[in-house]
Amino acid sequence: MKFSTACLATFASLTSSGMAAPVYNTNSSAELQSAVSQEIFGWTKPTFPELYHTCNSTNARMLNVALQESLEVSAYAKDRLLKYGADDVYYKRWFGNGSIFTVMGVFDHLVESSKSGVLFRCDDVEGLCAANPGYYAGHHRVSVPAETVICDYFYMSKKPISSICFEGNIIDVGPSHYAGIDLFHRYLHVPSMNLDYVGEYAEELDELIDYAENNSTFAVRNTDNYLYYMADVYSSSIVPGGCLGELS
Repeated sequence: MKFSTACLATFASLTSSGMAAPVYNTNSSAELQSAVSQEIFGWTKPTFPELYHTCNSTNARMLNVALQESLEVSAYAKDRLLKYGADDVYYKRWFGNGSIFTVMGVFDHLVESSKSGVLFRCDDVEGLCAANPGYYAGHHRVSVPAETVICDYFYMSKKPISSICFEGNIIDVGPSHYAGIDLFHRYLHVPSMNLDYVGEYAEELDELIDYAENNSTFAVRNTDNYLYYMADVYSSSIVPGGCLGELS
């Protein structure tokens, strides 16, 4: 799988067409699954969460663009794993000596395993979006574990992956600043997706680096290590050497 200039041009063309991000009368992601069923994004059988009827056509359009970006960024990550393996500098930075089989399996599972019952909804059913304005872009519903609420702030605060490296380095803005990576991380709050294996065991940058250097068993189980790896690898396709920023 190669991501040539021609391939990226094809992706840009699809994104601007109705095929890539149609507005769904059903507010379902089924049409998106059909549209990307070809190996355009480096995945052969990606699956998607259901969008609840409380997501209007604008919500659905923006979420489906972000879901596409999740595929694109994770495809770059998978391609890097296949090409350079566990000795790659990017792999070592975020996963240390952790098992590459685990990392590959996590990406495969999150993208292509069944998402039956996994639901994204756009109503503030528990009032947490309103209670945390300017902060909550979304939240996992603990009382209904398969559901994720996407707050209005998501659409204002999360940026397209095309803007990576142009709004500050990754360390400054954080990988979840980008909509596609943020939605990828939201899968990992859902029990059927994280399988009680991958979780937010550490979130501070120094902790992530410490995991990679001294506790790689948990580096390959920690959500934020995956998010930084994805952003770091993707940024290297935009700017030589990427735009991670300084690791203190």
